[in-house]
Amino acid sequence: MKKFLILLLLFPFMIFAQIATYNLEATWSIVEVQNLYTQNNLPYYIGDINYAVNGYKVSYYTLNEDDNLVLVSGVLFLPVNPSCPSPILSWQHGTIVSDMQAPSQNINDNILGVVSASHGYVVVVSDYLGLGEGEGIHNYCHSETEASAVIDLIIEGKNIATTEGVNISDQLFLMGYSQGGHSTMAAVKEIELNYSNIFNITASCPMAGPYSMSNAQASMLDLVYPNPGYFPYVIFSYQNVYGNLYNNPNELFMPGFENLFNMYDGSYSMTEINEEIWSIAEDDYGISQLTFTPLHMIKDSYYQNYLNDASHPFKLALQDNDLIDFIPQSPMRLIHCNGDDNVAYENSILAFNSFSQFTTQEIVLLDGGNFNHSDCSVPSIISAKLFFDELFDVCDDNTTIELNLDKELVNVVDYLGRNIDLTNKYNFCVKLYSDGSFDKVMKF
Repeated sequence: MKKFLILLLLFPFMIFAQIATYNLEATWSIVEVQNLYTQNNLPYYIGDINYAVNGYKVSYYTLNEDDNLVLVSGVLFLPVNPSCPSPILSWQHGTIVSDMQAPSQNINDNILGVVSASHGYVVVVSDYLGLGEGEGIHNYCHSETEASAVIDLIIEGKNIATTEGVNISDQLFLMGYSQGGHSTMAAVKEIELNYSNIFNITASCPMAGPYSMSNAQASMLDLVYPNPGYFPYVIFSYQNVYGNLYNNPNELFMPGFENLFNMYDGSYSMTEINEEIWSIAEDDYGISQLTFTPLHMIKDSYYQNYLNDASHPFKLALQDNDLIDFIPQSPMRLIHCNGDDNVAYENSILAFNSFSQFTTQEIVLLDGGNFNHSDCSVPSIISAKLFFDELFDVCDDNTTIELNLDKELVNVVDYLGRNIDLTNKYNFCVKLYSDGSFDKVMKF
């Protein structure tokens, strides 16, 4: 990554003039953005509708696991004619396998991108390496290439926005859920270690991510798992990166499961892969979906070697992608639900405990409650957006505020949308009034 950065600093115009392209794919008027709120039952306080929005598909280059430049795809959402300089919001998506599920292939479905751009953000969303229209294999939960794909799109998004007449402020926000939480944490670490002369992170929200791949996440191998296809995804990806997890898949996988590699070529969804795994388990081993765990795919000899050998290649690969070994230099809110059935809540506890004892920045762990991975996602994402909005620098101080002295406080919700006691004082909440207005409260 540093090699590309050096080239970028020395020859920025030459590099991007030759390799970066973008195309306008979709537009949303202010009325159409308002319709998104209605159609998706979005709470009105998650962001002001200030601007129309343009959505672009972006093709750019980043470094892969071999330090070669490869084509990557992503999307960019720009506010139309914003009156203020726009901060950059980098949104990192969760686990996908199919190329057709990548953000660049579903621009019209990216509600967060449209709503945030209408508010005034410049929003970038990378497909990551090897997904969408990108080249090569996607290195699932590989921190280095996740960070590379995210950071290079932030750089490119800033250039495109400037070309399209959108002024960029010096604020940068990063957020992501599930794998996106891991990617967000990877990007924060890389930016603060190697890009601090280019970017100053305003705040980040890694959500429900496997930050402790070698400990908290690995502990779920012997649990009944709703997405067993995640495990081979990690194995095949780390084999692609490190090349030493096995000489042949038969060394690791039980018969039948070694052929799953072909399903990770971008043509299949995770749902289809899960169904194939459960089918093999039922047909070949008589194990039902209700009792199947990822360990049923692994040969016991391989697993015992992994447990007992501190230098086992799979163990070292997992450790190499742990993301709790640095000290954040910017405010961070970790959001996770304690009932998560895909990504162990312990990931966020370990990250918080590791960071909070060393950093001078504000680090908050927000527990969304006893919700599973899927049900936790929407309120977590809304909470992250509300957090960023409180830090958004607004340049226009001439806004006319109409005071309604007769309005009454009718409800208070926390940043996850949950009702809370009106009589108590909260540092993070949204106050809702009878006239439809609201106040966001954030006090550290």
